Amino acid sequence: MKFLLILLIVTYSFFTAATPQYDDFKNYQHPRFNKFKTTTFPRLEKFVDQELKSLTEETKAVFYPFGGPDISYPLMLFPQAQSYLLIGLEPVSSVDSNLEIPNNLNNQLDSLFRRSFFITSDMSRLIHSKQGVLPLFLAQITLMGGEVEDIKYLEHSFGKGLEINFTYLKLEKKLFYVQTNLTNQGLSDDLIKFIEDNNLFDTCMLKASSYGFHQNIFSKLRSFVITNANVIVQDDTGIPLKDLHKDFKIHLFGNYVGPYGKEWAGYFQKNLYKMYQEKSPKSKLPFCYGYGCGRNPVAILSATRKNKD
Repeated sequence: MKFLLILLIVTYSFFTAATPQYDDFKNYQHPRFNKFKTTTFPRLEKFVDQELKSLTEETKAVFYPFGGPDISYPLMLFPQAQSYLLIGLEPVSSVDSNLEIPNNLNNQLDSLFRRSFFITSDMSRLIHSKQGVLPLFLAQITLMGGEVEDIKYLEHSFGKGLEINFTYLKLEKKLFYVQTNLTNQGLSDDLIKFIEDNNLFDTCMLKASSYGFHQNIFSKLRSFVITNANVIVQDDTGIPLKDLHKDFKIHLFGNYVGPYGKEWAGYFQKNLYKMYQEKSPKSKLPFCYGYGCGRNPVAILSATRKNKD
């Protein structure tokens, strides 16, 4: 029995700690990344330093629902965080020692570096279920200057997942990705328990989230975020302003003119527009964050819990 126990421990350790051969990703270059690194990166970094530094320095755990495989923006907004939990519908790969760079990886990442978000329909078409989102994470971490140390494939009752341990800016970090449905019917109590037990949420980041938080089918998720977040940083697709006034202190940045695109016109927030007109934020934000990149002005809202010490 003792021998069997030792064997099981050794086998489990090998399975969870096995890191694929990702050396090729260290040399990977995306045709749009250099421009992204020299324009978006420093501009967003300056914005964070000037406007959000006190919030980002206190952030330890970033919860990014609807984030999919976007780790680049959480790293830029919250470089000091210890953990990042991203949720999406894109498939999770198994840890494979023969992992290769997909032929279409440039196409997979193109929208993120060009528009600031992944297009859901493109992801379902471009990401192969065999490798899933893992190549996108490895590519982004290495492009951003990080170094992957360990990769684990996780099987939860609420969905498959990945845990990637890596260093960024000489800081040890954990990236969790879970493939799951966040509607009221799909949001599992086990997922909420997993988040709470592992201290994976003090700050919520929201961007290009298809106005899910405005819809009744995501009311359970909306309540969870409002109840548990110390800080929320979002565009207008996040939690409606009317649901934040009671518990949060609001700060506005950029300029809000309404949703971009006819399909989202019904989500115009009159109270948010009025608040922007009254508070007159300082200036136009010179980077993309959410829908309408380059066509709609960027509007970012930060919400800090009022009773936060």
